[in-house]
Amino acid sequence: MRISFQTAFPDLAAQLGPVNTQTFLDACKPVELAPGRMLFRDRMPVESLFLILTGELSITLVEGERNFVLGNAGPGQWLGEVSVLSGSMLGSATVTTLSACRALKLHYQDFDRLIRDNDHIANALLSNLIDLLAMRLRISAAAIGKQGDR
Repeated sequence: MRISFQTAFPDLAAQLGPVNTQTFLDACKPVELAPGRMLFRDRMPVESLFLILTGELSITLVEGERNFVLGNAGPGQWLGEVSVLSGSMLGSATVTTLSACRALKLHYQDFDRLIRDNDHIANALLSNLIDLLAMRLRISAAAIGKQGDR
């Protein structure tokens, strides 16, 4: 699991270092996800973050009768971070596996414990999540803009 994590999340693994990487991985549960599985549904409860190691997932948003494809996620990406960080614990999009996926599942209580108990892990995780959210916002805005032009 450590090698898969280091391959998919090299920057985070480097920031954490060997000891904190192991502490982080000990808090995660490896999961295998079949193609076609709905991981999150928009506005439904979410209790965990997922760090994608392999595979591809689709991210969509339903507004009224319109279905917006926000993009795809794959290795090196987090899912569920918006609901956990916002405290809403509700999905902000629908996420469905497009292929078989391997991921690390981190329950929100374990995430909170890691952030609270270890400043080094907190800094590394939050820095990576901020970068991810900024990238996602740019990609989502561009995708919605393109679909709105249709």
